[in-house]
Amino acid sequence: MGLFTKTEETASVGPAGGDKDLTKKKTRQICWDSRDKFFACLDKHNIVDAIKDSELATAKCPKEEKQYEADCIASWIDYFKQKRTMEYNKEQMLKKFEEQGAVKVEPNVSFK
Repeated sequence: MGLFTKTEETASVGPAGGDKDLTKKKTRQICWDSRDKFFACLDKHNIVDAIKDSELATAKCPKEEKQYEADCIASWIDYFKQKRTMEYNKEQMLKKFEEQGAVKVEPNVSFK
């Protein structure tokens, strides 16, 4: 066995001796649960953009934000905050279009 090679025994074992995939799934789920709690708190206080309104978000949801930041990696934290704002803006734009009489057209795509 070489110095940097993995054997079948160690290839799927994580740092705590468990399955790496299972550990990743648990870690993701913990992050998503914390994110959902934080975003629910933001919704409760009518805060859409947690980046632009970061001081207000921290003031209104300090416990949820702290847990969210502890449970998720930094790149996910920013990504989910940006995605939340983008999805809100998209919903508002679609509502505006509907109010103006726009009709949603489904693409007619066929693959042969």
